[in-house]
Amino acid sequence: MKKVKGFKRKLFKSYMIIGVIPLILMTMVCYYATFEMVSKKINSSIDNNMGIVAELLDSTLTNLESIADYIGEHEEIKDILRKPEYESYDERFEDVQKIYKIINSIEVKKMDIPIYISGMKNPLSRFTTQPNFSEMYFNVNGYAFSIFNSFESDTVYFAHRRYDGRESKDIVMTIIRRMRDHVTDEVLGYVFLDIYDEYFDDVFKKVNLGEESNILILDDKGKIVTDKIYKEDLPVIYGSHEIDFILENKKGSFEFFNKSYMMYFNTLSATGFKVINIVPYSEVYGESTIIIRIFLILLGIMILLSIGSSLVMSGRISKPINELSRLMKRVEDGDLNVEFNYECKDEIMELGKSFNKMVSELDRLIQEVYLKQYLLKEAELNNLKAQIDPHFLYNTLESIKWMAKLGENDGVVKMTIALGKLLRYNISSKENIVTIKDEIEHMKNYLTIQKIRYRDKFSVEFEIDDEIKNTKILKLLIQPLVENAIVHGLEKLKGEGVMIIKGYQEGEFICIEIIDNGQGIKEDGKHRGFGIGLSNVDKRIKLHYGDTYGVTLKRIKDMTHGIIVLPKESI
Repeated sequence: MKKVKGFKRKLFKSYMIIGVIPLILMTMVCYYATFEMVSKKINSSIDNNMGIVAELLDSTLTNLESIADYIGEHEEIKDILRKPEYESYDERFEDVQKIYKIINSIEVKKMDIPIYISGMKNPLSRFTTQPNFSEMYFNVNGYAFSIFNSFESDTVYFAHRRYDGRESKDIVMTIIRRMRDHVTDEVLGYVFLDIYDEYFDDVFKKVNLGEESNILILDDKGKIVTDKIYKEDLPVIYGSHEIDFILENKKGSFEFFNKSYMMYFNTLSATGFKVINIVPYSEVYGESTIIIRIFLILLGIMILLSIGSSLVMSGRISKPINELSRLMKRVEDGDLNVEFNYECKDEIMELGKSFNKMVSELDRLIQEVYLKQYLLKEAELNNLKAQIDPHFLYNTLESIKWMAKLGENDGVVKMTIALGKLLRYNISSKENIVTIKDEIEHMKNYLTIQKIRYRDKFSVEFEIDDEIKNTKILKLLIQPLVENAIVHGLEKLKGEGVMIIKGYQEGEFICIEIIDNGQGIKEDGKHRGFGIGLSNVDKRIKLHYGDTYGVTLKRIKDMTHGIIVLPKESI
């Protein structure tokens, strides 16, 4: 009982080690994989939102810039700005109406965009869509114009925040467009388009952002134009290093403020402005807390299940194994009359069946070994009995007699010498193992007799690789296949027959082929002449070398192939 309990305890510990540790590792891998998947999904969503914001801002700013370009390039407005003075109020009123008509033709009134046109030659060349002309754009020699003139480009985005008291709105940026004389390149005046903060708010509303996430718009110099949450009270949330990184790169993200925030940024293709999305780290990875809790709960449940199942399984397995151990001890003591009868439906039952089969097969296995040796000797005895075929010997002597009567002395000598060598080889008292070279020489003597008997009805070719000639094989393996080819194939052939005897190595096998163009496969699907002779050869080979080797007959392209397959190291 102590052994049983000890085995059960070890089995339980093994179950715990094998079950719980992989379970913990699997849980960790699943957690990190899920965490990475959620992170990629969130980052992809933020990246898509950033792309949408960039496209919308690009579209809005491009449309506004095209309005400024249209006004700045309009020749009729330029002609009005070229006038150094007005002769009468009616003349100026007429110009004002012309400009209103031009501006209204592009429907800027519906867009609620304050537009100011300021000429350089005439102080009275001031036109606006608003009731009053802004003081900021009135004095061409003032501070504001000195800033505008510092820009080299004719179209400038000037980020600044000021309050429009009449409209009760914040202006966050002005698009400034110089108007030039194309001939003299003289600056005739300026077009100013004030952009309200609400234009950007409309863009922010069209994208799905977190409650605590903020979006900022920076101009191409890094100055904040506006944002979603803080507006003019925007705190400084990044330093010169971060702003330089944003300006130098088109797109990216990084952590800042001690990893409490994630900053994503993208660049507007048309203006070079930057869109920045600032997201609290907890909002990006907040779902990870839920994931951790779920995985911990699942891990706890699975560990409890693992402990319970380990206790049950260790008990079930230890009991039949102990019984099997007891029976094995009896077999070890020499008692073969044992049987495992424990009822179970798992691998232990299969093990018990194997044990019963092993015990019951011991005697049969011994008998099989003896029987195999007996059959081997019997097959060899049958082979020796068949070495000198009386029918073959009778036909050969009959042929010698008739050649002698006909005076064919050369044929008599040749056949007699071949027959002598054939008989000497067959009745040789040396071991039943020869080389392939010996077998081939024996075949040449045998074929000499057969060719004389059949009046050269067929020709013979030998193709034996030199590397296998000294390989040792069983004696008289080839003759039955050659005889089969002659008697069942070439003898019945009308016309000249061909026999090819090949020997070669193929991988781990030695192959000897007897190929002839005689009669092929019978109509019933069986190979011709696979009778006692070939069957005996096949059995001898299998008994000596194993079931992998043996004799086969095949029909390939009007040629019959008798193939002997032997191991590379035959004997």
